[in-house]
Order: sequence, then structure tokens, then C-alpha cells
Amino acid sequence: MTRKKKPASSPDASWLSALFAEAGPLASRKSGYGFRPQQLGFARAVAKTFEERGVLLADAPTGTGKSAAYLAPAILDVASSSGGRVVVSTATLALQAQLLSEDLPPMKAAAAELMGYPEEEGITYAVLKGRSNFLCVRRHQDTLRAGTILDADLISNLDLWAAETETGDREDLTFRVPVGPWVEVASDGEDCSPRLCTFREGCFYYAHRDRAEEADLVVVNHSLLLANAASGGAIFGTEGAHLVIDEAHRLEEVMAETFGARVSYGRVRYVMRQAKKRCESAGASADRAEMAAELFFADLGSGASVLHKSPPRSYDALVNALISVRNAIASDPREEVNALQGMVGRLRRDLVSFYSKPDEDYAYAVIPGRNRRAGGRSYPELKSWLVETAEVFRENVLPLFEDGGVVLTSATLATGSGPERSFGYVRRRLGLDEGGSGDRVEEFAGEEVFDYEERCLVYVEEEIAAPTLGTPDIFARSCARRAEELVGLSEGRALVLLSTNRALAAFREHFRPPYPVRYQGDDSPGRLIRWLKETDRAILVGTRTFWEGVDVPGPSVSLVVMDRVPFAPPDDPVAARLREKAGERAFREVFLPKAQVAVRQGAGRLMRRAADRGVVALLDPRVASKGWGRAILKSLPPAGRTGSLAQVARFFAEDPREDKS
Repeated sequence: MTRKKKPASSPDASWLSALFAEAGPLASRKSGYGFRPQQLGFARAVAKTFEERGVLLADAPTGTGKSAAYLAPAILDVASSSGGRVVVSTATLALQAQLLSEDLPPMKAAAAELMGYPEEEGITYAVLKGRSNFLCVRRHQDTLRAGTILDADLISNLDLWAAETETGDREDLTFRVPVGPWVEVASDGEDCSPRLCTFREGCFYYAHRDRAEEADLVVVNHSLLLANAASGGAIFGTEGAHLVIDEAHRLEEVMAETFGARVSYGRVRYVMRQAKKRCESAGASADRAEMAAELFFADLGSGASVLHKSPPRSYDALVNALISVRNAIASDPREEVNALQGMVGRLRRDLVSFYSKPDEDYAYAVIPGRNRRAGGRSYPELKSWLVETAEVFRENVLPLFEDGGVVLTSATLATGSGPERSFGYVRRRLGLDEGGSGDRVEEFAGEEVFDYEERCLVYVEEEIAAPTLGTPDIFARSCARRAEELVGLSEGRALVLLSTNRALAAFREHFRPPYPVRYQGDDSPGRLIRWLKETDRAILVGTRTFWEGVDVPGPSVSLVVMDRVPFAPPDDPVAARLREKAGERAFREVFLPKAQVAVRQGAGRLMRRAADRGVVALLDPRVASKGWGRAILKSLPPAGRTGSLAQVARFFAEDPREDKS
């Protein structure tokens, strides 16, 4: 049924006030809802951005309820106008699931009541996934006919599932299919000719995309948003649409990956398999390419110094073989085979980019690989990252939404805390002060929702020896001992966040508290978080995977320990390239702001609801002694600070909750 739209008008302040009122339509539909002036203030800022077709940078502290705050004006705008669309981009599957199951249904119903039309005639919404999530019927059939790397049981299971599934979505598989085998049968844009494909009418990916294209509000992830920008909008339509980028503090990282390149032995073999399946005349050249690739990657050195100089042996043979494969495909009379030219050509261009004149906006390196050969040794891989993201965001992403408003939000989009928060870092890295973009950029620094002064204490270590490049293990052992003392005071109920895998290994060896402990890697992240919620006095120890996205309200997390300020390691290729380009400015303009955001994210795991209470502990003594430590302190919750374990003990002893479990 087509929704009956009201005459064109924008949602004004009174609509939002009515929607978010204590006894309003949202309160009666959303469990646990409570009016928050900070949420309404953010919603009004979003509505203004949509109306004025501007750009909004919004720092919305934990507890604001930012999802509802941007969904409300989005839904009201779409429902009240004669057209328009909203794209919401997220960084994590968890937030996508929350939006679709918890936030959008009650907001849609509340908006329908407010505007006086039946709920079933309200806006439509959908998630849009990348095509690699979907089974390609043609590739599945080709695999069955032409042989495969899949084992017989897996082929049989996939065959039965393909005949029964209505979605073709990997998420709906009832059995495990590893990534390697799945890509053999998954949809791939470089191997797709929809106009010529005999399976187009039954294509799972296009059916999914067509449904999402009809929706008023579509949820994507950052990778798909940026891939769409790189393609000039070929993946999904954006004409007249508003854009909301949630978890926007992750955008720069995803841009670096999306606009970079990765060349591995596994990728060469994958592309050559597709060529041999589709084009018999390419077989001999494809075999030569695989043999040359094996020699090339076996001889590949480590680090960045080997790049843009003399390449390993078999480089020329590999490049020439790839050219021969592409020529064979181009000569094939079948158009559906010709489509593979792009896949092979891109592989060759990516490979050559590591041994031609380097682009100053990129970092290049040889990294440890994931594909193993006989003897257990891994093939290294070539990888590049975009390190200057400003121009790409300003020139590729923003123009797709020039007829709508653009909102970038996160609980940690700004650096610092309180009224001193600054958006300078995100403005610089996304080019929002250049090329006229700054004229339409507004800032919203939301007020803190939680009473940190009464319900939180910040412990900053002052006594243990500071970490150095030569003593990481000594520092990790000192942190393990101090963490033991802290979790003893909190009686478990702790999340310990470590900056490196090396520190995690040290904690496994030296951390011995009298409470249940699990470590990252013992189980999947989701199951570990569930264990932390459900286990009395539990302690979860992890690395950067758990610094953000962990939502454990209540006493199960009454202590968050961070071992050190997570600066990029000296050998990080992106950090090294930024240091080359920015010189002395790099620390203050890039590395310190990124560390501030990471510390804010880690500390944000403690207070998830207004009734929560606990301690944030930062065990890096440099914060108390170095000049840059003041900037890090500004990233911690606006609570009382101490370097005394006795004061931490008193804080936990004064916990008003009778049951500390």
C-alpha cells in the first residue's frame, strides 16, 4: 500500500516536543522510555540540519539516546514531505540490529500516531547489505559444473540450502561455511553482468537491493556507504536523500581500508579460478599466473622498505601473466565472459601500484598473511591505506547528498570532555573546513546525561614504572598486578581493556584474581559479553575489540581498567606515513586526538544507564607526568580523580546497593 503523505512541510519543534514528551506517543511504545532534554536538543539540531541541507557534527554522550534522536526527525521529515529518503550508516552489526528491532518499530508507530495516519501506511525501512553476503545462483551452478575447492559435504549442504532459501543471505545459513569457500559462490560485482545473466530474475542480491531501494529509510554500514561513494552512487540511490553517519568516529578508519588495496596469494588464486571457470582460453595463462604468484609471495620481504623499489623475482612474470589472462578474456566472443576483464584488470593495477611511483596520500606495507602453505608458513600480503581522508570525504561522499542534510554523530566524535570538547580533529580529517564545506557545518556538543560526579571515580596510576619500547613485558606484568588489586576492591565485576595482544598474553600468564576470568579469544565476542553479564563477579580481559560497542548495564561492569593510552605503535604503516607528512604536528593533530577518542570509548563501557556506578582506572603513569596527559585526562569522565587505592576501596565500600553481584 502506498503511504498517504501530508502536504509538504518540515517537522517543527512542537512535533518533536510532542513525540518525546513524558507521556507522548513514543513513551507508550518504547520500553523503559524516559524524557531526556539532551535527546530532544539533539533531535532539534538534526531537524534543523535536514531543513537547511547542512552538515552537523554531533557529539552525543552515552545515555543521550542518539539513535532515537536522529530517527525521529528523519521519520517525521520523510513522512511529512512529498518525497525524500534517509540513509543511516553504522559501523557495527550490533547497532544495525538495534535500529531494526528496537528503535525503528516504536518510532514509526509513534510518528504515525502523532501525524494522524494508520501505522501500516507509515514509512518503510530496510537494511541494505553488501553483495558478498548473498549466494550467486550462477556461480553456485558454475561451481557444481566446473569443479571446486569446496569439499563434498559442504557442496551437498549448499545445494540443499540453495534450493530452499528465500533470501540467499549468508546470515540465514543453518550450517557453518568458512569465508574462503563462501566467496567461491557469493555474489561479486566484478564478476556480474546483470543484463546478460540468465539468473537475474531470481538473483538473491538484486531482490534484496530492489526491496531496499523502495524503502524510505535504508540502513547500511560504513563500508557500503564508502563503496557507493567510490562508484559514484552506482550501488544505491542518494538523490534528494539525507545522510546520518552513526558511530562516525570509525569513519576515517573504514575510509583508509575501503580506498586502499590488498593483494594476496589467495586473491590471485581466487581471480584465476574465476577466469578458468568462465574462459577456457585463459586457462594456460591463469596457471602461469598462479605459479608466478607462488614464487612472488614466497620471496616477498616484510615492512614497507621493499616497496616501490626492485620487486621480488617473478613480479614481471606475474604481471605479464595477468595481462595475458585479461587479453584472453577480452577476446572471448561472449559478453558475460568479457565482464571478468574488470576483476583481472583491477588485480593487476593494485599489484603494480606497490612498485610504481607511490601516491603521497597512501601508506604501503607488506603485512603477515592469512593463507598458509605446506610447512605452516604464511604468505605475506601487500596492503595500502588511504592516509589523507579529507579530500575523499569532501569530494566523493558529500556531493552524493548535496540535496539533503548530513549528520555525523558518535558518543566520542569530539576530543576532550565537557564544555572544552573540540571538533577540530574530525573537521581536519574529513575536510570540513576546506573548499567551502565549512560554511554549512554546525556543531552540537550534547550535555552529559549521567551524574559522573556522584556515581563514578577515576583512578589514574602514578606509581608503577612507565612503559617503554624496551620494557613492554615488565609494564604488562606491573599492570596485571595492579589490576589484581583493583578487581579485588570491586569484587570482580570488571572489564579489563588492553592495548596489545602482547599485553593480553602477559595477563593470561600473570593475572590471578580470585574470581572467574575469561580472555579475548576464549570464545566469540558476543558470547564472552553474554558470559560477563550472566556470571557472578566475572572479569573479562580483552584488547581493542572490546574498547567500544560493549553494552553491559548494571553492576556486572563496576570497574573498567585500561592498561595504557592506545597510541599507534611506531611500526604502524599509517602512523609512519602521517609522521612523514605532518612532521612534528602529527602528534598533536593526529595521534593525540585519536588516543583521546579511544580513551573516551574505553571509559564509556562503565556508565551505560543512569543507575550505574563504578570506577574507571587508567594504569598508564605517563598521564600523570607528561604534558600530553592533561589532554587525556580531559577525555575521562567528569568525575573525582585519585591515585589512591585506599580511596578506590572507600568508593566501593560506600556502594549503596545491597547486592553487589
